[in-house]
Amino acid sequence: MDELRPPFSTWALGEPKEQHDFTSHLPAAHRTKEDHIITPQAGASFLGDELLVKRINRVQDSLWMCGRPMPPRPLHHQVVISREIIVTENPELHLLWSNQRIFLKPIPAWLLDPMFWTSHILPDAELARCARGFLFSYTALIAYESDFNLARAKSLIPSSLKWEGWKCVAKEVLQSHDMALVNPRYWYGELRLGRLNAVYRLKGFVFRGYTTVGGAQAYSDFIVDNFAVLATLLGYVVLVLSSLQVGLGVDKLLESAAFVDFSYGFTVFSIIAPLIAGAGIFLFVLAMFVSNWLVTRKYEEKRFKEMGVEPYWRNQPGKTTSILITKRNTLGSDSQSRV
Repeated sequence: MDELRPPFSTWALGEPKEQHDFTSHLPAAHRTKEDHIITPQAGASFLGDELLVKRINRVQDSLWMCGRPMPPRPLHHQVVISREIIVTENPELHLLWSNQRIFLKPIPAWLLDPMFWTSHILPDAELARCARGFLFSYTALIAYESDFNLARAKSLIPSSLKWEGWKCVAKEVLQSHDMALVNPRYWYGELRLGRLNAVYRLKGFVFRGYTTVGGAQAYSDFIVDNFAVLATLLGYVVLVLSSLQVGLGVDKLLESAAFVDFSYGFTVFSIIAPLIAGAGIFLFVLAMFVSNWLVTRKYEEKRFKEMGVEPYWRNQPGKTTSILITKRNTLGSDSQSRV
């Protein structure tokens, strides 16, 4: 397989015009990592946000705990096993699943344009590896025409793409496919989001894990979920205590010093353990709240500075003042509009 050639040559979206305009393939707006909203340009920054999977690559050695090194199963199979298809534009969530949901990033129109590959993707080796892997994942997801119809219904493919065109693209991609030229993330298919979160927490991201998507979105939800687990464990403790109470009524067991000692110890444990566990949950939530509060305040200060505005209501309380806008030199030299 030639690394410097696109994985396909079929014009699945139609023959290009004399003046090939890539902007028609791009979204209306793009959010940068700094949370600026800009007009997208087919540059390294935009394509990196659309294709790179650096966060998953950081835990590549642990992906065996999250899924198998096999291609994802077709869309129709996802429906058969009662998974809801959730559309996301984040490549870091592509093919992750949790709670009967699987997250899929749609195929961008520019990824089905051979000229775009040649001019914007192939010059960057890492982008090319991610793009090849992403496109390969869709050859597995859209195997049958029923999968193609599901993809169209969920807006996973460009509206102008036809089944015959996709078959030609998939055939060329599979004929020239080489796993050595694919980002290692795509050596694996579907990954369990819950296990990926656990891996990230073990790596030190205790509060947020890999992502908060699919998890508790409010502190109250987090408390309810954890107390539900605690209540389940307490149910088992109650069963054991009931059995011990019955055992203490049997003369033979009552004469056993080991059984009496165990009953005493487990009774004390059943009183203290729930209190410790409950306090631990509340302390964890408190620590999470303080951490999020500090990060939010720091981000707000940084964000206001980047926006070129000041929170005038804090500097002059009780007074009606116009917003002070400071134009930064760096923004003055930037041709892209930011919000």
